[in-house]
Amino acid sequence: MPAMARLILLVPLILAACGGGETRTPKPGEQLRVIASTPALASLALAIAGADAQVELFGPQDGSTHDFEPSVSDRRRLESAHLLLINGMGLEHYEPERVARAARVKLVDCSAVIPRDWLLKAEQDDGHGHDHNHGEYNPHVWLATEGAIYLARAITAALAAADSANAKAYNERFDALKKRLEALRAEYQPRIEKLARRNFASNHDAFPYFAREFGLKQVGVIQRTPGHNPTVEQRRAIEKMLAEGKAHAIFVEPGYDDTAGKVIAANSRLPLAVLDPFDRGKPSPDGLEMLLRSNLETVLKTLGD
Repeated sequence: MPAMARLILLVPLILAACGGGETRTPKPGEQLRVIASTPALASLALAIAGADAQVELFGPQDGSTHDFEPSVSDRRRLESAHLLLINGMGLEHYEPERVARAARVKLVDCSAVIPRDWLLKAEQDDGHGHDHNHGEYNPHVWLATEGAIYLARAITAALAAADSANAKAYNERFDALKKRLEALRAEYQPRIEKLARRNFASNHDAFPYFAREFGLKQVGVIQRTPGHNPTVEQRRAIEKMLAEGKAHAIFVEPGYDDTAGKVIAANSRLPLAVLDPFDRGKPSPDGLEMLLRSNLETVLKTLGD
């Protein structure tokens, strides 16, 4: 199917995922202004927008998506935008529908077009007495190239619907981005498949799509809630779980307390390394691609012979 035809078919799905009520559209001569809820979405949007639309991150670069609450200044910025891109699936806990409606900005749930049978169920019980449930599905889809492509396709359809004059350019940039992500997957999948050791534990449950796509196995999670370390008793239970699951490494995340990960790694005699879920940081047109490549290189270095 031609690229433009695919885009046209997606538009009703994207619009169906948007907030209701009257929203702003660009005036003649005005550039489309897009605000994205996460660094990953902002990076994808920057790659697709090129010079035809402005893209900003909703919230600080050094703050976690899990903890973000829009400030008064954030809400004011939103009032001059045309689109608010969200990941959906409960990742944004600040009621984005209400925030978008108050700002009269079109809300785009980028995960709404992902087939439900592709998604992985979220773990509902955090095991530490903390409330960190998202929705029915794990929302960290951008950490697999296939998930990133789904999100990028939704972003493209939303930008093209809001700014039809540049729809062809948006769609061409999406096609180029899709090819780069597919090439990245094709480059690393065979290399990781050759690894004799593929089992790992992570700081929190951010990497199931990444693991599935590249043939890895996540056998445990240290922090069900990011930033909340387990107790001594819980650490012992985790160490037992890692031994039974034959874990080969522990991956922690930048920006969070890694004390528990270090203790568990030392007690279990496992290598410790960093995988970045990109829930904070500066977005750029190639930001997500660079992050995925860096994570894959970390896996090869840590789990390789």
